[in-house]
Amino acid sequence: NNVHYKEQIMGQLLPVRDVGSIGVVTDIRPASLPINAFTRAKNVRFDEGSVGRSPVFRTIKDSLGFNPRFTYAIPADVSGSYAAVVLVSDTFALKQYTGNSVSSIQGSIATTSAVATSITGTSLADIAYINRRDQVPVYMANGGTSFAALPNWDSNWRAESVRAYGDFLLALNTTESGTNYPSRVRYSNLTLANSVPDSWDASDTTKSAGFNDLVQMKTGIVDGLTLGTNFIVYAKDQVWLMEFVGGTFIHNFRKLFNDCGVINQNCVAEVEGTHYVLDHDDIYVHDSHTRQSICDERVKNYIFSGLNTAKTDRCFVHHNADLDEVMFCYVSGDDMAEYTHGDRCNRAAVYNYKNQTWSFVDLPNVASSTVGTISSTTTYANTTAVYNTIGGSYYTQEAGYDNHSLFVGESNAADGLTSDKLYGLDLSDSGSLSFPLDSEANKSPFLERSGIDLDEVSPLTGYKVISKIVPQVDTTSTDKVFQFSFGAADLLGDTAVYSGSVDFDVSTDYKIDSRVSGRYLSYKMTVSDNKDFDFLGFDLDMMTTGRR
Repeated sequence: NNVHYKEQIMGQLLPVRDVGSIGVVTDIRPASLPINAFTRAKNVRFDEGSVGRSPVFRTIKDSLGFNPRFTYAIPADVSGSYAAVVLVSDTFALKQYTGNSVSSIQGSIATTSAVATSITGTSLADIAYINRRDQVPVYMANGGTSFAALPNWDSNWRAESVRAYGDFLLALNTTESGTNYPSRVRYSNLTLANSVPDSWDASDTTKSAGFNDLVQMKTGIVDGLTLGTNFIVYAKDQVWLMEFVGGTFIHNFRKLFNDCGVINQNCVAEVEGTHYVLDHDDIYVHDSHTRQSICDERVKNYIFSGLNTAKTDRCFVHHNADLDEVMFCYVSGDDMAEYTHGDRCNRAAVYNYKNQTWSFVDLPNVASSTVGTISSTTTYANTTAVYNTIGGSYYTQEAGYDNHSLFVGESNAADGLTSDKLYGLDLSDSGSLSFPLDSEANKSPFLERSGIDLDEVSPLTGYKVISKIVPQVDTTSTDKVFQFSFGAADLLGDTAVYSGSVDFDVSTDYKIDSRVSGRYLSYKMTVSDNKDFDFLGFDLDMMTTGRR
């Protein structure tokens, strides 16, 4: 019998737009995704339908002289002053960054042997508090010059976390004279302005101090944070609400959720009346009434399969209000990680809550973050940085008192990080921090979309041949070059075979010629420097061929 083949050839132009509207989706098979979703991406952000460079790390201060474990910005005490950025080391050395310099604020507090553990910070009544679980809490008045041990606090007591709530200072999960009370919430007497609490004595009926043991908890309290007029208490597997009711009972407690919690201290961020929480196996948001996972069927498997479970006590969460983003920071061994030799966070899963998109960012071995005002005024006399690596403008230097996202990171020679540093997180070309871009702390942007089947316009049996791609990408940087590479696979689940990288100069080029062909198409875009850019979409000039 003769077998007859009929070849079909169909040519068409396929426009792809709004490539920033969906973000990264790692947990769903690529063939099931819309064409404008990405299967892998890092050091980019998705906003207003386009893809751009994620914020970059700028060097606020290097050579700190110790390994920073924690940072906390104390608000300015008077108009026209900048925040004091407190820096705490593994040995409980206390320093502050002010006026472009670092000075000791240790006071009479003794340093310890190095302990890799979480630290919390809070402010109440113009007083800043720093707590480490094995130390007496310390405090410093706004505008003060050194920390001191918290008075009116039993020197034999310790707390897992110290937080402010209303007019009260709270101590969570306390150990009192050697006995641990893991579910205890101890609250101080009402605190007056510019003062520390005058009593923690629950037996004093003339005071409002007291405690409550949440005995239904199966695991100890990890941390807590205010939410509106209430306070939310987090254990590893439960969430409770604390509310001020006054009268005899002072506070009321009730359980909210019985099947979730928090992974570590400093892993909750309050955003627009909700809490964003990094848990042991999920990332969720709640308003004290309803709870919803924001990573499930998006990036959940990728995050938690890469997370180093032996180092969950390094995790923390940062809210970047300027960009409507929450950064969930952790130690990862995922396939995109580049800072792989350090002991602190090297990965952030970044959620844009305005657009509901996910991305990932490389972190330069950072341990903690805060938000504060710092002087970013730079002159030719006080900098040696190159002009095109400095952020901000003449106008932003005059403004001066905007809040900025600040991070502390540890040196690691194996990863090319030569100094302990205080970093500022800022947009590359359109930022507001007049500090130099840190060449050691930033990795290149990367985008990949694999497994494109084009089944909306072409049969799965069809063999797609791409002859031309017309990208819509632009930058204000003097460097106009982007790198694209294209690949294909014939079977679902096969790894794409990529062609060599092609330079695309947006100042001279409008198209990229291609010879890629296959049933499942893929492409990558990389950026070799830290410039801001806008990637809006592209056109595919495609033919479908096949035999039947």
